[in-house]
Amino acid sequence: FYENRILDRYTAQEPKKITLRQLVLFGRQLTEDKLVASANYVRSELPVRLAHRISDFQFLPYIAGTNPHLKLVYDLYWRAFDEFRKFPPVKTLEDNRRFCDNVKRNLLEHSQVIPQLGMGVSECADLVAPDEIDRFMNQMLISRISRRTLAEQHIALSEQFDEDLRTHLNLRPIGIVRADCNVAQIIHDCALHAAGMYEEAQHLPPGTAPQVIVEGHTDATFMCIPAHFSYIVHELLKNSMSHVMRRFAHRLDAEPIFPPIRVTICSSHSDIMIRVSDQSGGIDPEVLPYIWSFTHPLKAKRLHNFHAIHRMEAKVDESDSISPLMSFGFGLPMSRVYAKYWGGNVNVHSLPGYGVDSYVQLPRLGNVVENI
Repeated sequence: FYENRILDRYTAQEPKKITLRQLVLFGRQLTEDKLVASANYVRSELPVRLAHRISDFQFLPYIAGTNPHLKLVYDLYWRAFDEFRKFPPVKTLEDNRRFCDNVKRNLLEHSQVIPQLGMGVSECADLVAPDEIDRFMNQMLISRISRRTLAEQHIALSEQFDEDLRTHLNLRPIGIVRADCNVAQIIHDCALHAAGMYEEAQHLPPGTAPQVIVEGHTDATFMCIPAHFSYIVHELLKNSMSHVMRRFAHRLDAEPIFPPIRVTICSSHSDIMIRVSDQSGGIDPEVLPYIWSFTHPLKAKRLHNFHAIHRMEAKVDESDSISPLMSFGFGLPMSRVYAKYWGGNVNVHSLPGYGVDSYVQLPRLGNVVENI
């Protein structure tokens, strides 16, 4: 009862939402006072956001709440909530360093949250209505992105300040945010990384994977967190490469072996859109209605693969330690969660017998408030 009274004080507060533009403008000319203010904003905001998610756990059906994997995540969230609400106000740079150390430790500890959630919901798939679990997962993941954005942005600003790396807005990121992110460059980098993963996993020579052709507004830039955008693009390209290579595996002696994947960039005043087009043969009609679900029986079986890993932060670079041949049924819905967090979306259209067109839409100017 006492714990819930404490929690209620925080769930009664609404999160103070931010935009990318606010993060950039705040971090452009960093001073000690601004850094201390940032620390205290994060210190007071994290317990509020954690409290709302802890409350979501308490409203799960009893059978789900007793699942050991979900219970572990609940305990992690409660411990972090308790730590941050008790952390004293930050008044000096030394206070801020201690606060950043605390945040970094929690970020590392919480890198096991995604696998634990995955295993937990897979075990509850037959016990709780799929729509209920999907709502729970989407809310958990989008809130997780929001907390990590605040935490990682503050840590990056603190490190830049300590190292005296303050420079002009367009010359380097402001914390983890980039004001002039080059869309085509990120697509090229993700394509190279995904191709290398599949060539290594399938013991194919370099250059064998499907070529990725980038066209359209190839000089387009926008304000974003590159790690978020890269995750979305990387997952879509991984899906396309995987299914194209599977469909045309019989052509290993042909030249070229695989048809290319085309990525079209479209930039307007307010939005960036990209289309990823492949010749994978389309999505199985039985699977198509459930591609955004975490818990449908066709997807829940794949979540059991989380037993094979201990940590996942939903970032591109961690793919190096996880075989692309291991499917979790997680990447596509997680990509949509990333996009929706910043007011965008990801959609997929299947062309039966031919291929798949995937669309990503994201606000371009960084002036859309986070969607939590």
